[in-house]
Amino acid sequence: MSDGVSPIATGGAGTIFEYRVAAVLLGRLLRGALVPIGMRLPMGWVELQQGIDGRDFDDIVVTAGGENPAPSIEIQVKRRLRITGSDADFIKVMRTAAGVCQTRGKELVKGRLLLGLAVGDDDGTGPLSELTEMARARRDHESLARLLRPGVTREELRIRHSHVVKAVATAVSISDGAQAEALSHRILAGLHVWRVDVGPEGSDWREELDLLDDLASACDRTSSDLLNLLCAFAQELGPRAGQVDAARVRAELLRAHGIDLPLHQNAATAPSSSPRFTIVNHSGTVFAAENQTFNNPQFGR
Repeated sequence: MSDGVSPIATGGAGTIFEYRVAAVLLGRLLRGALVPIGMRLPMGWVELQQGIDGRDFDDIVVTAGGENPAPSIEIQVKRRLRITGSDADFIKVMRTAAGVCQTRGKELVKGRLLLGLAVGDDDGTGPLSELTEMARARRDHESLARLLRPGVTREELRIRHSHVVKAVATAVSISDGAQAEALSHRILAGLHVWRVDVGPEGSDWREELDLLDDLASACDRTSSDLLNLLCAFAQELGPRAGQVDAARVRAELLRAHGIDLPLHQNAATAPSSSPRFTIVNHSGTVFAAENQTFNNPQFGR
């Protein structure tokens, strides 16, 4: 569990990679987009460095929009990570996840709390992500073990699972193999992996640039300007354990940079327009209207 020390006191505000990830999430927040991992709900809040508020995966916390208490995903951000049983950083992640299972297990089971792992350069996050999906589909570690048998599941996944179990056993000093497998199943079932590429030419960064283009153009700015400003804002928020919704981000852009973003209406929640009908007769004349009523229509061949 977090000791509650302020990130501004410890300097633990993370790296530029973490803030680039946060910038992408702030862009999604402005656009009314969905939480990128773990849930299919619109984003409501983005919070940085939340160890002071008792969050265990404290780098970034994303809470869904809607009525409280809305589900949230706590995301640990790693520029590099090796998914092996001997890697110190991965063992530390598993130790933190094990603590969440012990203290907040009911929230994980209910789906009120999710754990996220956002990784840049990696060794094995693809198989790890697949293992998490398998764990969620199986009721317990014994059921998962039957799925991981030779001839049923490919060797790469079986090897990676053994690395996870080894890391968990090391993290919490478990010598009993069955107990380590049971705890590993609980951790995997609650974990969601995001392989994120936010370098200057990275796929996630460039995708967000494209998707922010309409908002930025409406203010005579480029999407690159906007995303870089969001990155700078994230760097200000991190040391202060910042918590923002879309309205707060818009207000900051207006206050600090004179950027008055138009409200973005999420297509998923936009009111539907009246049905539109178009009729073309044989001479090429087009008739169009928002609403039309046809009494006893007849159609010839």
